[in-house]
Amino acid sequence: MSIVRDTLPTGRGLAGKLLVAMPGLQDANFEKAVLFVCTHNKSGALGLVINQPHMAEMSEVLTPLGLEWERPEQPIVYQGGPVALDRGFMLYETNLNYPGHLRVADRLYLGTNPEILRHMVQSTGPSRFLFALGYSGWTSGQLEEELRDNVWLVSGLDRTILFDLPVSDRWASAMRLMGVDPLYLVDPGRGMIH
Repeated sequence: MSIVRDTLPTGRGLAGKLLVAMPGLQDANFEKAVLFVCTHNKSGALGLVINQPHMAEMSEVLTPLGLEWERPEQPIVYQGGPVALDRGFMLYETNLNYPGHLRVADRLYLGTNPEILRHMVQSTGPSRFLFALGYSGWTSGQLEEELRDNVWLVSGLDRTILFDLPVSDRWASAMRLMGVDPLYLVDPGRGMIH
């Protein structure tokens, strides 16, 4: 597993928003998924799934980098998406000013530089962050087409959903944030969602 050092694309669009998968989405990678959109512009979009834990433990990510987890809390490694599964992405609230770092919303940054992860493992690192392996990507116009096809609902950002809620509660909470009761959603193939 590696952390990418390449430059991230810039652009606003839906950056800083949540995408919430609609019932009936026919892709196992995104069933009841909640994604945080990191970049969105005319070239496409990049997002991270924030409610699907990865099989890897943080120690497995850190060992090849010669790092050890020094903080009291045990972080979850997220399956950020089906693309580039060996690449690490960090979402965090403190401006660390490392290369490979992008501001995606007010006081919210995305980083790929391994030095950011080195900073995160220390007790002095940002208190709220999310680490994902892999990402979700869309080519030019693809996300817009999926939105027209009602594959996703777009929600504003709630940092409690992003950082604090148990993984199992994030999809329903994101739906409720938009005023949608998940108990009344219908999956065209299976009927009511419960």
